[in-house]
Amino acid sequence: MKVRVDLIMKKIYMLVFGLMFLFSCEYSNVQYIEVDKVTNENIELAQNWIDNLLSNNLDDVKNSMHEEFTFIYMGITENVNGPYGKGGISYGKEDFFSDYWPVVGELLPNGIVLKTIDTIADTEGVALIQEGDAEGINGEYDNKYVWVFKFKDNLIYKVREYNSDLLVGTRLYKNKLIEDD
Repeated sequence: MKVRVDLIMKKIYMLVFGLMFLFSCEYSNVQYIEVDKVTNENIELAQNWIDNLLSNNLDDVKNSMHEEFTFIYMGITENVNGPYGKGGISYGKEDFFSDYWPVVGELLPNGIVLKTIDTIADTEGVALIQEGDAEGINGEYDNKYVWVFKFKDNLIYKVREYNSDLLVGTRLYKNKLIEDD
């Protein structure tokens, strides 16, 4: 009789813990959330900024940027001669157009197509995850990107661009990989 009671109790515990596990999995794995108006506006502003930039609608780009705007390409490009390129430098609104954006045009003379494959956003910022398709000055250049946007006064305040700086160095600047001793 004692074995039978233990077996029944064991089954009851397993059933209870199994249901608790299923219940917790069901509600902790949120698939869809309702996004508020500000978050949607931020996503649209970020995507339009990229689209307008690539379409050379620079007046629209400038109009969406805060006066205190900063941009940093987060890749650190370095070779045996030291740092090169535009990585790690903070650009203000005007410097972005005079010092940074022209270099992109030189490296990608036929432009680039960026496809947004995912977005992470809230009322404070947006991250656009994108795949690029381009022909660079040294051949095919299909990099992956994450653009992190911050907003102030309903305008773009900060942009940080992340991509493979190794691909930038080898495909756009003709650097070669060498074995480290």
